[in-house]
Amino acid sequence: MRINRVRYLKGPNYFSYKPTMFIEVDIEDLEFQPSDTILGFNETLVKALPGLEKHTCSIGYEGGFVERLNRGTWMGHILEHVAIELQTAAGIDVKRGKTITGEKPGIYYVTYSYKEAKSGLYSFEAAMEIAGRILKGEKAINAGHYIDQVADLYFKHKLGPSTEAIYDAATQAKVPVQRIGEDSLLRLGTGSRQKFVQATISSQTSNIAVENSCDKQLTKEILKSCGLPVPEGKVATSMEEIFEMAARLGFPLVIKPLNGRQGQGVITNIKNKDELFNVVNCLEQHVDKYILERYYEGNDYRLLVVDDSLIAASLRVPPFIIGNGKDTIQTLIKEENKNPLRGDGHEKAMSKIPLNHIVSCYLEKLDLTLHSVPDKGKIIQVVGNANLSTGGKAIDVTDQVHPTIKNIAVTAAKAIGLDIAGIDFICKDISKPFNNVEMAIIEINAAPGIRMHHFPSEGKKRDVGKAIVDYLFRSREESAIPIISVTGTNGKTTTARLINHFLSKEGVTVGMANSDGVYINNVSVDEGDCSGPVSARKILSNPAVDFAVLETARGGILREGLAFQQCEVGVVTNVTEDHLGIDGIDTFEQLVKLKRLIPEVVMEDGFCILNADDENVAKMADYSNGQIIYTSIDQENPNIRKAISGKMRAWFVDDSGWIVYASQGILLRILPCKEIPITIGGSARHNISNLLQAMAAAYTQGVPLNELKQKALSFTPDADLSKGRFNKQEMKGRTIIVDYAHNVAGMEAIYDTVSDFDKKRVITVLASPGDRKDEDIKNMAYTAAGHTDLIVIKEDDDLRDREQYEVANIIQAACLEKDMIKQQAVVVLNELDAFKKAWELSEPGDMLLFFYTDFDYVNEFFELVGKHQLQ
Repeated sequence: MRINRVRYLKGPNYFSYKPTMFIEVDIEDLEFQPSDTILGFNETLVKALPGLEKHTCSIGYEGGFVERLNRGTWMGHILEHVAIELQTAAGIDVKRGKTITGEKPGIYYVTYSYKEAKSGLYSFEAAMEIAGRILKGEKAINAGHYIDQVADLYFKHKLGPSTEAIYDAATQAKVPVQRIGEDSLLRLGTGSRQKFVQATISSQTSNIAVENSCDKQLTKEILKSCGLPVPEGKVATSMEEIFEMAARLGFPLVIKPLNGRQGQGVITNIKNKDELFNVVNCLEQHVDKYILERYYEGNDYRLLVVDDSLIAASLRVPPFIIGNGKDTIQTLIKEENKNPLRGDGHEKAMSKIPLNHIVSCYLEKLDLTLHSVPDKGKIIQVVGNANLSTGGKAIDVTDQVHPTIKNIAVTAAKAIGLDIAGIDFICKDISKPFNNVEMAIIEINAAPGIRMHHFPSEGKKRDVGKAIVDYLFRSREESAIPIISVTGTNGKTTTARLINHFLSKEGVTVGMANSDGVYINNVSVDEGDCSGPVSARKILSNPAVDFAVLETARGGILREGLAFQQCEVGVVTNVTEDHLGIDGIDTFEQLVKLKRLIPEVVMEDGFCILNADDENVAKMADYSNGQIIYTSIDQENPNIRKAISGKMRAWFVDDSGWIVYASQGILLRILPCKEIPITIGGSARHNISNLLQAMAAAYTQGVPLNELKQKALSFTPDADLSKGRFNKQEMKGRTIIVDYAHNVAGMEAIYDTVSDFDKKRVITVLASPGDRKDEDIKNMAYTAAGHTDLIVIKEDDDLRDREQYEVANIIQAACLEKDMIKQQAVVVLNELDAFKKAWELSEPGDMLLFFYTDFDYVNEFFELVGKHQLQ
């Protein structure tokens, strides 16, 4: 068995709306060995992973997968279930999977859910290894190692609990959210409405406030100046200063690093000089500057403030062990760290208790070491603070906080200038009114951890992540720029360009990604085929963009899924047979389902614009939550008539050739088609269809009808506004038309448009992408042969795994089948040379159709003609 390809489908995709792993696997000779023919395989596999017995599979009930195993299924399907089970056993909540049989024997496309990429892929690699070991004859497989490795990878690379809580809250609120890099930076929102959060610092958090909070002494001075209670204390840099200050303050004391974080190096309740000496002597090699301050007797509380409101409060309990009379403190800590609720760093609800110099220093205060053996039943605190980062636990007390203490917490956050703050507060009883003698603010923390509030050891969970998201955005509309996504087989680029043209105006920045580039306010920032998710994200991530117009092609959806979870407007132009036989999309029905993804992700208050002239597109209305807007070049189309009678929105062309907008039963005539340049005098029916959908999309986004009229009349099908889409030039008595049509439907639309043009002969320059099926390539050739007098056959620079001349020979042979002779179907492989040959064969009065692949060759050709270098 071997893996041929791996794809991480991060956004909504053909298989699921959630992240999906796509793996092309070759099971080789196992293609001829279904599971019921492999002696002992099923029993050993289920024994190694008993959770497989709960898998329902397509049968729909528990035990369904095992039933399939015993009845006989293939290794691709088995690997899918094992990969899911390894993740599930590792504590990762995944369920869905699907395996598709490839066209070639032994090839399977395995898809399954994943939460984190590295653990998701490893689960499949581990599944292959487990299966391989069983096939080699091993009778007992311990899957624990593989499960542990999946878990380790997952917790190592996933978001930390605080960031994850914000991520989940944003997702729940339908606020677009994206992890940036490998750490804890999140982008919330899109385009000009985006904001950032790192841990719990937001892009609205004051930098100077963060700096102030990191300097503990400065924090105390600011709070004290506002009349807020803080422990008396000073900064010390030497042993001498420490003892001088201790004498002045009196015991008990607290000592901590001046710029410490997460409770590291904090030692509390130092009762005398001897304890102080032991502690400082131990810490000395790790700390340069200390704060020495008065110790307050009481409980340690964390008060969480967001946007001037107390959102959560926790009682923090320092980590401790209970002696058993035989094990050392170190052994007891190690045993406690095996608690499944504890993990490294912040990966789980509680952190492991550290075994480092901080613990040693605290124990030194108690005249103990890590090797001391406490008496049975003796409770020993092992860290000098109650931070979760140092192994403490939290008990929710939000509902117990007295109003006066709430006010103190909010005032403290304001004093420092933090919009999100963690207030460390000491008092004996948080439910009692504030008392400045017995209560004090110990610290104020920027980027406070919210794990303790989401996963308290006891008490009610508090959704601080939601509070932070609600603070940043009052609604999804505040967070997300409108996305207009255009999909289909043909016309996507023209429709996207028209929408971009209609939306563009002074003071509004439109971002567009399509098949020839990425544009911000019509300035190209990237070139090439940019109709996939990578380019879409460039638009959605740009802080200047107010509207996103995204051409969404099949290839990008299959490679990575969508770049967005939902869109405000979804447009489907048409669906015709194209690119079949690639990536498991073998049938027309599968292609329709793929294109249908865009209607499926339209928001409930969004708009789904469907070409009613395409029956398969019109049926997509049943799968969309958005308001349906049909378009048609025929006013008698049944869906148009139904929309008008139902007082729905619709755009269509009436019998007199005018574009009409229907709404609430009222019909408004907009423009005659023949006056609009993109319609080529009304003859380019495919462009009329594109125009209707573009006008419909722009109107939903507030572009007035009068403005739509003006913009429609100003959009010309030239290389500036519509590069490579029916660009027409008259040169030396010839008419040259350049278009990107690369399938039968696109070619027929062009031939239909030029059918009434005055011309002597039609000369077509034609190629086909190499990844098409032979039959599709032949059909393109048949179409050209039926409409043209001469064909110059070229090949693309990228042969897409074909041999040179392979595609050209298929086209030429198909042309000869249509009674053309070789002089009428000439092969010239290079695209520019093919254009030159067509020109050489032409005469004044001829029409030349250049179905191009690379527009640079088109420009070079026109330059040669313009310089009279071609006769």
